[in-house]
Amino acid sequence: MNKSGKLLKTFLILLIAMLPANTFAQGILKIDYFGVISSEIDENMYKLTSDLYYTQLCEINNFSVVDKRTDTPLKAAPSVSEISSDSLCFYSVIEKKDASGKWAATLTVINKSNGDKKSQTKEYDSYYKILMEPKSVLQASIKSLISSNRSELNTSTSIENTTEPSKEEVFSITENLSGTWVGEDIIDKIVIMRGGRGFVIFKNGASMNILVNSTGNQNDQIEIVQNARANASFYPDLPRQQALKEAVNAEPIKWNFTLIDNNTLSGTKSTLIADGDTVRAGSVNVTWNRKN
Repeated sequence: MNKSGKLLKTFLILLIAMLPANTFAQGILKIDYFGVISSEIDENMYKLTSDLYYTQLCEINNFSVVDKRTDTPLKAAPSVSEISSDSLCFYSVIEKKDASGKWAATLTVINKSNGDKKSQTKEYDSYYKILMEPKSVLQASIKSLISSNRSELNTSTSIENTTEPSKEEVFSITENLSGTWVGEDIIDKIVIMRGGRGFVIFKNGASMNILVNSTGNQNDQIEIVQNARANASFYPDLPRQQALKEAVNAEPIKWNFTLIDNNTLSGTKSTLIADGDTVRAGSVNVTWNRKN
């Protein structure tokens, strides 16, 4: 390279270094995510639902999502002063409609620059339907809301496209397992969602978040693991006092299944079991069946 070429290269490097930090971030839309507002769901359900919305936001192209959630459900909508400069605010309000068991989820976006607020409400026959909403439908709702409330932001962001899932994701075993399952006398239902998350609802009303993974080369070996804080209510078949004492230091409950067919999981559950007057870690045989 001749002398003039070296001088030009040096000049360009200096010029780039002097540009504003956000020059190359143009087209990226900033979203402050505040989670879920609800007084009618427990901590486990709050975390599962809040994580679901966060994941969908992060998967939309050209979104820069700032996680502003707290450990417990919000009691009220965030104020404009809590929203970052040049950002949109996103949160959801979830309410039980009536004794019929129907729920309503209201997605809300606030524009920091002008204080404008837009919402979209959808009713569901049960809470589980909120969690089972197809990703494409939920993301379309989010993009529609945000597109209608970003006119004042100085950005050329396009939000028409979402990240395309890999072939491995499309055909993953967790996709095939998504749905509602039943099994075990102490469990009311198990809901497995796309992406490998889900929850167990016990007949005593307790709920447990779970993670679902395939461990076999043929995708026929399934591991399902407790992903929630220790809770004596996860052991309703034990005497209450023993469950309270032992649950604190217990290993996470784990299911190791073989996929017998598309509607049957059979294997063992590692948990706390009664042994005479004491309690010990052990395993029991269990079978789950997909609920039609």
